[in-house]
Amino acid sequence: MPRKSLDYGVLPEYEKSQIKRTLELGTVMTIFSLKKSSPERRTIQVIMETRQVAWSKTADKIEGFLDLMEIKEIRPGKNSKDFERCKAKQKEEHCFTIFYGTQFVLNTLSLAADSKGDADKWLCGLNILYQEVMSAPTPAITESWLRKQIYSVDQTRRNSISLRELKTVLPQVNFKVSSMKFLKDKFAEIGAYKEELSFEQFHLFYKKIMFEQQKSILDEFKKDSSVFILGNTDRPDASAVHLHDFQRFLLHEQQESWAQDLSKVRERMTKFIDDTMRETAEPFLYVDEFLTYLFAKENSIWDEKYDSIDAQDMNNPLSHYWISSSHNTYLTGDQLRSESSTEAYVRCLRMGCRCIELDCWDGPDGKPIIYHGWTRTTKIKFDDVVQAIKDHAFVTSEYPVILSIEEHCSVEQQRHMAKVFKEVFGDQLLMKPVEASADQLPSPTQLKEKIIIKHKKLGPKGDIDVNLEDKKEEKKQQGELYMWDTIEQKWTRHYCAIADDKLSFSDDIEQNADEDSSKEVKRTELHLKEKWFHGKMKEGRTTAEKLLQEYCAEMGGKDGTFLVRESEAFPNDCTLSFWRSGRVQHCRIRSSSDGDTVKYYLTDNLTFDSIYDLIQHYREAHLRCAEFELRLTDAVPNPSPHETKEY
Repeated sequence: MPRKSLDYGVLPEYEKSQIKRTLELGTVMTIFSLKKSSPERRTIQVIMETRQVAWSKTADKIEGFLDLMEIKEIRPGKNSKDFERCKAKQKEEHCFTIFYGTQFVLNTLSLAADSKGDADKWLCGLNILYQEVMSAPTPAITESWLRKQIYSVDQTRRNSISLRELKTVLPQVNFKVSSMKFLKDKFAEIGAYKEELSFEQFHLFYKKIMFEQQKSILDEFKKDSSVFILGNTDRPDASAVHLHDFQRFLLHEQQESWAQDLSKVRERMTKFIDDTMRETAEPFLYVDEFLTYLFAKENSIWDEKYDSIDAQDMNNPLSHYWISSSHNTYLTGDQLRSESSTEAYVRCLRMGCRCIELDCWDGPDGKPIIYHGWTRTTKIKFDDVVQAIKDHAFVTSEYPVILSIEEHCSVEQQRHMAKVFKEVFGDQLLMKPVEASADQLPSPTQLKEKIIIKHKKLGPKGDIDVNLEDKKEEKKQQGELYMWDTIEQKWTRHYCAIADDKLSFSDDIEQNADEDSSKEVKRTELHLKEKWFHGKMKEGRTTAEKLLQEYCAEMGGKDGTFLVRESEAFPNDCTLSFWRSGRVQHCRIRSSSDGDTVKYYLTDNLTFDSIYDLIQHYREAHLRCAEFELRLTDAVPNPSPHETKEY
């Protein structure tokens, strides 16, 4: 957790239990989202078995969820674009946003509770649960993950999984099933004589496929004269590692000095015992439990003493250290057309970055803006960036933050920058040398919680043209370039920039594209970035059928598996291609316009504002016609273009 996060461990255990129980039962809140035209009321709850936050409209249908382990920040107040877009009227103290994900650009779940009390309980409870999840032992994490796999194919939570469902889950652990016979044989090995596994049997099945090959590792130990695994000739799986033998393994094989304390060894072993009823005064590990330990985070080669910095090592001059730095910090994507965001600064700072870049250009109203000059990246306000830095600079680390200024502003707007730096950072801004007569740079310790500005000074005569690099920038050329598209057989328009003998160009720009790239994506274009949208396909119908057949063969052929593509027969419409009863079917997504308003539909009696909304609806509700009814399930991802290239 971040350095300055609140310590919820000081709360009495009974109070923490009550808060967690409240989160498990669920609370009705308002969700704000950029992808929704209006806020929605949903029940938000924590599923303790899978360590997930889920939201649902009805008790039997979960619409979405996030993993507690993927939470990066929980921010109180209306501090996300979701609230801004929907013009939330709820009180600031009722609102909070969960930032989560595994990519650099995080997802958000922006929520408004009905009362300050509800919001406070959720803020407190989520922090408690996050701390528990991050400190959970490997077996507990594995159990949660296994339950998550079961719930992913059966949200009724019957705690069992069928043979067919299992076949769709296994590719997620990179395990390719050779045949159904293989699975049936494994079922028989673990005593499952019906084509269904209970959770306990599923856990046993998981161990079998995970550790089948790894058991050969044990033979290496037997070569050593100090054999510590007590064999059982009748039942090899019942072989065990006992307390003192495990201690000897940790001390001599793993060189773990902490293992000299037998009580710590006992505590470590207890965490890896599956059967909680087993005696733990003199614990022992079965082979699969021992193998679990070998591959667990607790047995990592990383020395945990380096998790924290020794303060004594931070007293050398600043120039003696490697500094975690970021280039073009404000960008969330490519350097030509991506979005600039204050959240990129927040993300970098919270990831431990200590040197960040601000590309400053003259903006309107005498206030600078930040973006990648000579490109179509979006622009953000300098003032907003400085405030974001102030709020997050020292959450993760107390050591100094260096602001690397790439200056393109006039002197007048530079004065505004200086004013904002002073007002926002206050005493944290380094304004004078730490030691007046020092002959070397100050140390990180001396500069704790200080903001350092790295910038070029004015010339000796106060020259306005302070940045000589700007003269080079004048040699840059930018504009639009037309290129021949061999698939569509037409000229497509691209944005390009030439600098340093290199031509950079963007993807094609539609003729009617909004020239102001800083504006929000139109609702009718939301589907363009979804993995299920494949755009214009060469030999569309045939290619779609091939993709669906290959995907379903690999993933088990779930009815409702789908993709969306541009229609070949109707240029302004799209086609929904989906899998049903072992074959591919196609359905036209029609559109109709009334003035500036466009509606999309499969049936005349139900229309939608966008293709995205239509697909989301049929992922939650059944698509009904005379012959059948089904709900859209798995999305067939758009293949990466590079995969078809010879290189």
